[in-house]
Amino acid sequence: MQLHHLLTGSYTNTTLFLLAFDSVSRTLSLDSTVPGYGLHQFVTSNAAKDRIYATAMSEPPHLFSWSVDENFNFKHLDTVNITSSACYISDNGQYAFSAGGPTAHVHALEPDGGIGRLIEEIDLLPSEEIGRVDKTRNAVLYGAHAFDVNVNNKAFIPDLGINSIYMYDVAANGSARLVSINLSPTDGDGPRNSYSSKDGRLLYVITEHTQWLDVYEVGDTQLKHVQRGSAIPDNVRGKFTFRGNTVQPSRDGRYLFTSSRSWNSPGTNGYVAAFALNETGYLAEEEALTFYEAPVSLGSAGGLRVAPWTDETNCDPNGLTDYKYLSDTSEGWIFILGWTPSNTSLGLVASYRYTDNTTPYEATWLD
Repeated sequence: MQLHHLLTGSYTNTTLFLLAFDSVSRTLSLDSTVPGYGLHQFVTSNAAKDRIYATAMSEPPHLFSWSVDENFNFKHLDTVNITSSACYISDNGQYAFSAGGPTAHVHALEPDGGIGRLIEEIDLLPSEEIGRVDKTRNAVLYGAHAFDVNVNNKAFIPDLGINSIYMYDVAANGSARLVSINLSPTDGDGPRNSYSSKDGRLLYVITEHTQWLDVYEVGDTQLKHVQRGSAIPDNVRGKFTFRGNTVQPSRDGRYLFTSSRSWNSPGTNGYVAAFALNETGYLAEEEALTFYEAPVSLGSAGGLRVAPWTDETNCDPNGLTDYKYLSDTSEGWIFILGWTPSNTSLGLVASYRYTDNTTPYEATWLD
């Protein structure tokens, strides 16, 4: 199959956008639009790719879900109230996990895949403070961003505000029990996004404020920091202001990719870094293999997700191994990058620029 689709939200538009990437012609185009219900900056899909979950930066705070069939017909399933605007949402097939600012939530999933009843609301600040703190989209700038659960039912919530990673045990009924709060290695790191190794032994975290890729060993009750690599080139560190965004694995699990956007630094662009992993999942070297400099700053985005499919149209065994999207809010671009491990290169394959001041934030690959 040469045509692949991804669904994007927007930081400035309530509509969802279905894009089509043609891996033969190397073009990215708008396929259709889907009515939305908020500024859906983050969208994701379940493992089967037939359910869509989204957060929104618009008010009041809500979570949303849709079904989608093989012909890309979308049906809105539900809109669920939450206490504070969530940044990211994830699911494990039974429960949906979301976090943003001062709170996090666990919801049961309905038989149709929609977001159901609230299992637990988690206060990330003393409960008496929740009523008076900011719970809008701005709160994610100094609070929680993500809520992810690994294969061993350990959950992690990176929190910029306390410069730490909350660690939980998730029970069979979806309830989450706090087991530790793990301080980031240096002051002001601001851990933002995490990804767990397949076996759950390691946790990879990117820091928003200092652009480090950190590797932690996951114990029964605590995290142990063991490695750190720079997600931006050394020659720009300290000269410009950046914000780390995402850490994602390659399809074969041999590499990690990070994204960082420049922040209020005119003329400075964002970066994607590629790191090699050894057979046990640790960084083979703490230095990145290569950096891709984006053509723009990436604005407040820098979202990045690796495509889950094999490119059957690529017959060169030493050619592209992974495609990934990279999002930009400064000028409204979605870029498709290609990763070629044989020569450790990241390069631009295709791009699409949104119109009418629409700025894409995050997306999910559907096929």
